[in-house]
Amino acid sequence: MRISKISLWIVFLFCGQHAWSQIAGFYNGNTQEIKNSTTKKSAQKSTFLSFSFGPSNYLGDLGGNSGMGHKFIRDNNFKQKTFMYGVSLSHIWKEAIGYRLSYVNGNIAGSDQDAEYKNKEDAAYTRFKRNLDFKSKIVEGSLLVELYPFKFISSRCKLHQWNFQPYLLFGIGIFSFNPQGSYYDDIVQDNVWVDLASLHTEGQGFAEYESRKTYALTQSNLPYGIGFVYPLGIKTSLAFEFVGRKLHTDYLDDVSTTYIDASLFDKYLNTDDAQLAKMVNNKSNLIDPDNPFVTNQQRGNPSNNDFYYSFNVKFSIQINKAKSTAHPQYKYDDMELCN
Repeated sequence: MRISKISLWIVFLFCGQHAWSQIAGFYNGNTQEIKNSTTKKSAQKSTFLSFSFGPSNYLGDLGGNSGMGHKFIRDNNFKQKTFMYGVSLSHIWKEAIGYRLSYVNGNIAGSDQDAEYKNKEDAAYTRFKRNLDFKSKIVEGSLLVELYPFKFISSRCKLHQWNFQPYLLFGIGIFSFNPQGSYYDDIVQDNVWVDLASLHTEGQGFAEYESRKTYALTQSNLPYGIGFVYPLGIKTSLAFEFVGRKLHTDYLDDVSTTYIDASLFDKYLNTDDAQLAKMVNNKSNLIDPDNPFVTNQQRGNPSNNDFYYSFNVKFSIQINKAKSTAHPQYKYDDMELCN
């Protein structure tokens, strides 16, 4: 009886993956096809239209947690309330692998006023004193690969059949950004936001700083992430995912290296822009008038590029007609398989 059960398990494992002739040749036994039998339907290719929304955040030079700046998630601060939304088209093959065309729109922001410090001896106070801030709109398009690891396992495995399926994401994207910084206007008695790239706040493009190149506002990135999807119905599903973006720039927040001589703004910019550049380049005097930052002091950390990410809730609708593949069923003589 035990041998019989093992035999049936082997048959069922292979009958869904190989043709009739392959199975027969492998076992060297006789098989009999059951005509007009019930066939199993399985979606081979599925196309989904998806809508996503969720909070976004950034990791860079501005803001952060208490102490010295940390790498990646340890320096994360959620005080800025920014969000991203998107729409995507996904094509999944055999439930296991697919690709996604995605469009994302949203915002990111950071502020040194969010830096958490315990006292003036705390290293985070240096960031608070720097007193810089930024915000930027993000528009992104990407091509992503989706991998569902449990779907590579045999369909008879419970992991393959779970409704709550994990998946991995990775790919390439292109995004646009435009960092803005603020200054306080006494006339309107409110913060006024201005574009920073055109003000060359760290001397980008100035002859005195040849190594500091003007940065492009449209660049490539490398999105990657992880998610979990749960079916709501025959053609609908809900997913929760994290998507991070590896960037090739440290100027997402317009902060990277050191303070420059503010008089250079008068040399390279018109009168109005030079005045604005001086107002947003160094605001440490508003926190500590007696000991502000000066030329050549550290303004940012150029050793690590910036990073932004989002947590998404994604609702998907299957828009193609479900295809099915018929799997003929076979009847085996257990004793033939045991010989």
